[in-house]
Amino acid sequence: MQQIWNHFWTNVSALFEAALMPFQALARLVGLNPSVPQTYLFLVGTGFAVLLFSHLYGDLVLLRRGRRTAGTVVGIDLGDDSPDRPIIRFKDVSGREFTFTSVLACNDTTRRIGAQVEVDYDPAKPSRAREAGRPMAELLYLALLACITGLPLGAVFFVG
Repeated sequence: MQQIWNHFWTNVSALFEAALMPFQALARLVGLNPSVPQTYLFLVGTGFAVLLFSHLYGDLVLLRRGRRTAGTVVGIDLGDDSPDRPIIRFKDVSGREFTFTSVLACNDTTRRIGAQVEVDYDPAKPSRAREAGRPMAELLYLALLACITGLPLGAVFFVG
């Protein structure tokens, strides 16, 4: 039984290394010689960096041209492994309704269906909306994304 298990994980490792081979070849073209774990960590960190920058871009757009309006908590997203997040509905200046799930976890106010919350949204793209008025929660969320991004990328460059 032990041989079967070892053979299985040897095949998984070989498949994993084969999947990373194009990325390692690309790194060698630019003068780097990463190991398989470094290549994997770089790809994971890059994926989280894309999430971080897309979120920051949305925040910058809202700072520049965002509008504030009242929203209502219409549901709770019971995340499997993540904290519960409020589902918020709001109307733009033309009266159209939009619904979004906040990236922030529920607090005492947003845990109640029907609770009124402030919403910042982009008039040019109302689907780009964020729950307003919780700067510490937003900062904690961005710090978590930055850590998740920075740890794998730091391991690539400082572990060698």
